[in-house]
Amino acid sequence: MTYAAPSGNVTDLTGFFGWINTTVDNWFFPGAVMAIFVIILVKMLFSTDDLGKSFITASFACMILTVMLRVINLVDTRFMVIFIILTAVGIVWMHMENSKYS
Repeated sequence: MTYAAPSGNVTDLTGFFGWINTTVDNWFFPGAVMAIFVIILVKMLFSTDDLGKSFITASFACMILTVMLRVINLVDTRFMVIFIILTAVGIVWMHMENSKYS
């Protein structure tokens, strides 16, 4: 499938990435962040064998990434909020696990 070339003069990387994202209906960067989340989650799960630690690590890394992508307007605010909520859920999960062992 071919896409139209960017209109105007794309002179910086942000404009180029914005064109890529709008070409695929604003799903390029959210899809990339979701793929990164799954990769980190699986890698940490095999390394630590602890789902709670793996979840909080993946959600925190993706939260930081989505905040940066939101600043340059490459992801939607709702998508960023999802990862903020996932990080909060992971923090509560880790607190519950830690309080169980103390």
